[in-house]
Amino acid sequence: MRVQEEIKKELLKEIYGNIDNIYDFIEARYKLDKPCNDAVIKKLNELKDIIYKVSNLSDLS
Repeated sequence: MRVQEEIKKELLKEIYGNIDNIYDFIEARYKLDKPCNDAVIKKLNELKDIIYKVSNLSDLS
């Protein structure tokens, strides 16, 4: 595997961890009903998908 691909892999792990931390932050501080909680999860998962696509389609700067 190329060095750039390894770096991207590590960056994705870090970004995904940060997105998970955003969910943990929201969950700890807000009392959400199930539909709202599901919407937050859906949007954060969409963000992960977008970040994954950007990572695969773009070179590192």
